Amino acid sequence: MKMSLKTAAKALLITTFSSAMLMTTAYANNPPPTIKADAPNRYVVKKGDTLWDISGRYLDSPWRWKEIWATNKQIKNPDLIYPNDILILCVIQGKTLIGVDTGEGCAGIEKQLTGNVVASTVAVTSIANSIPPIPWSAIQHWLDKTVIVNPKDFNTTPYILASKNRNLITAAGDKVYAKGVPLIVGQRYGIYREGELYVDPKTQEIIGLEVTLVATGLVTSTENNGVTSLKLTDSYGKEVREGDRVFVELNNSIPPVFYPTPASVSRGGLIVRVMDSISSAAKRSVVAINLGRIHGAKPGDVLTVYQKGPLVRDIKDNDMPVRLPNEQSGMVMIFNTFDHISYAYVLNSELPINVGDQLLPPPYL
Repeated sequence: MKMSLKTAAKALLITTFSSAMLMTTAYANNPPPTIKADAPNRYVVKKGDTLWDISGRYLDSPWRWKEIWATNKQIKNPDLIYPNDILILCVIQGKTLIGVDTGEGCAGIEKQLTGNVVASTVAVTSIANSIPPIPWSAIQHWLDKTVIVNPKDFNTTPYILASKNRNLITAAGDKVYAKGVPLIVGQRYGIYREGELYVDPKTQEIIGLEVTLVATGLVTSTENNGVTSLKLTDSYGKEVREGDRVFVELNNSIPPVFYPTPASVSRGGLIVRVMDSISSAAKRSVVAINLGRIHGAKPGDVLTVYQKGPLVRDIKDNDMPVRLPNEQSGMVMIFNTFDHISYAYVLNSELPINVGDQLLPPPYL
């Protein structure tokens, strides 16, 4: 399978797309990010805050937060912040910066920023209890239980044939039988439920199959007729069904911490699914997009969402249809990537976000 089993949109407007693709060049000549007029000079970080929310308190363009963050060289993970940290706004060497107050005010932040650091003096900080970029509760299911695989490979894996007592409901401790390629006795395997099939709306090509981990099991024996016995070790809120597939658990390889930054993908993209919904997405929703690792997508990448402009009729020109400009409708941040698809969290939305809406990196210009 793609991942560990085997280990296009056109531009909205040509000028907009060109600006996005030249993002790095534009950055070099771009003025510093704009501090909001009502940005606080002092902010106490609270439990439940997110990095995006805090960035939004200070910046008109919160994806540019790193440009004004005063990194503490004495800390191994200098970008981490925690509840009860005090953030202060300072002007250091002519630049407006935000940093964590250690008790010395802006003088202390300047010392952290400019001081010489001996390698042995760098403190290692834990990511536990740090402020996440977005709420973990909103994305947890899509991080550790759901993955995108190649459907052709998925359909070659062993499948659940029956349970020991032909139970309709199975749980940890029950025995089930799988049929197919013999599995390794003593090896732990995941049992996956087939889900959404993804088709690229532009090319109409199948680009992935969503599958969900419903249980894990330990192989206890194999037979010559291709039947393997498994004892269920864990279940994840769903029963094991006949037809579910069995293969080695897939590791999503999610980084322990990531930060919202402008995406540097190779092309524009589209919203291809609104998760857990049959209609539109809004702030705090999760969506699937047709940009993946092969396009340069990474966890933390921020993209701007554009709603396609409506068709109107020009009453002054024989009712000829005219397409109005695309309108920015929100922003999303990628948090989990696969080959051709990624899951993204809706950071904010000014308009409802729908399947087919277009995606580009946030413009610097």
